[in-house]
Amino acid sequence: MAKARVQKEAKNAKSHLKSRMDYLQQAAIYLQDAHLQGRTSTGTNTINPRTTITKLENSENQKISNASLSKDMDMDQAATSQSTTMKPLTNLSRVYTSQMRGVSLKTQTRLSVPVKRSFCKRCDTSLVPGVSSTQEIRNESRGRKKPWADVLVIRCLVCGTEKRFPQTERRSKKLSERRKELKEQENQDQTGTS
Repeated sequence: MAKARVQKEAKNAKSHLKSRMDYLQQAAIYLQDAHLQGRTSTGTNTINPRTTITKLENSENQKISNASLSKDMDMDQAATSQSTTMKPLTNLSRVYTSQMRGVSLKTQTRLSVPVKRSFCKRCDTSLVPGVSSTQEIRNESRGRKKPWADVLVIRCLVCGTEKRFPQTERRSKKLSERRKELKEQENQDQTGTS
């Protein structure tokens, strides 16, 4: 008796999983951007006289209406309402990134290289250059003499984790190609000096 053949998966069998991972990535990026825009809009230092006057009037009205409540209750409510408006957006974007990674691990589908490089491997924060991460090229050879030792270092500003990516070509050139280039370079040097 022959063994039954195992059927191969269809060509687009995991397309729903890929679309789910794409959606989770887009949602995480959107929520992080919304959080950053919310933080920058509340952190502006421009003073508009009309808005400050209305804010003062509103605060005085609140003080009069809340005179019967204790000060501790007001402080606790203000702190919780302020923290709940900003904090969940960053946490939610991190949760979505974590879920995206979990889906890819459980379904054994690979994330593309740009997607993997777009978030922190430790805290799942979206890495936006200049906002949530810093990028620099390091060369730790003596006097930076070795150009093939350049390494791109991306540092997460939230947790401090560094990702390092070599900045050299994938494969070195073959010996025959290097010899041809060397001969061409010598010929150019000879014609240039003559």
